[in-house]
Amino acid sequence: MRSPLPRTSRRLVLACAAAFGAACDDATGPGGDDEFESSPLFGVAVTQVDRFGLPAINTAFVADAADRDVYNRSAPADDAQFLPVASGVIQARFGLDQMQADALADFALPDVQPLGDLSGFPNGRRLQDDVIDVELGLIFGMFGPPVPPLQSDGVDANDVAFGGAFPYLAAPNAP
Repeated sequence: MRSPLPRTSRRLVLACAAAFGAACDDATGPGGDDEFESSPLFGVAVTQVDRFGLPAINTAFVADAADRDVYNRSAPADDAQFLPVASGVIQARFGLDQMQADALADFALPDVQPLGDLSGFPNGRRLQDDVIDVELGLIFGMFGPPVPPLQSDGVDANDVAFGGAFPYLAAPNAP
């Protein structure tokens, strides 16, 4: 049976299904390992290649590409294995001592995004939350004197305002 969705929409839906499916079973990950048995929408096998509960966690706190691949394919329940890695990267990149780095690693892992809590990031996410600024504030403002130039990415507004009805977001920019 041919899907009524255009090909690009099917890819997006499949990617979203994979992402939500991975988040649904945090004990074993998707399908008990790296693969779903099948996509709930299209009945095809898919493989988890990335996860993105908290933005920039795997980019900033997991330095080695091989570790990042293992991280991206693992379930949040397995994130304890990355605590020493993340702590070491935080110490090396941001100059924090081990106690501070351990505290940030504990905050960031497991890398999950709570659903249903609308109080704002990190306890859920609203469209208007400036997630990267919150994370930078934690790294460069929580321990010791604040470092204001490093507490913001400098992006303080969207190029297009949020809409008043679903889907709320503007169409993506075309290349």
